[in-house]
Amino acid sequence: MKRLAFGLTLLLVATSAAAEDLGPKVDRLVEDTTKDAASESRAFDALLKLGNDGVPYIVSHLGDDRRLPEQSIIIRRPGREDRQVKPWYVHDGLEFVLTELTGFSMGPQNGHLLQTQREQNTRKWVAWCAGKFPQQADVCRSGAH
Repeated sequence: MKRLAFGLTLLLVATSAAAEDLGPKVDRLVEDTTKDAASESRAFDALLKLGNDGVPYIVSHLGDDRRLPEQSIIIRRPGREDRQVKPWYVHDGLEFVLTELTGFSMGPQNGHLLQTQREQNTRKWVAWCAGKFPQQADVCRSGAH
């Protein structure tokens, strides 16, 4: 029984540590989206690979109004047709990633949005995220640049 309890403790510690490591990893990946076209592409691919675990951390970066070096990204979708999207800003690219990961959209997604529309979409994503991931609600609310 002691081995089982110890094993479960290690599993919980490892799971908690893995989740905590996502914050700095997502920070780095979001920063990489602004460097150059190749870094941007790699970063968006890596963000997609985080899956649902990355959603609260990605939501925390919404509102980032920095321009992307390449206003076209390919979202690779295993088992489905790839999708090309045309974000102008980091916020737009992150919304495309969130839509792909969650199946939800919180409003129009394109580079032609007004700042007020991006802010409205951010508020919707933050509220949805806090409800869907209550243990990480603080992460969901932490950014809102």
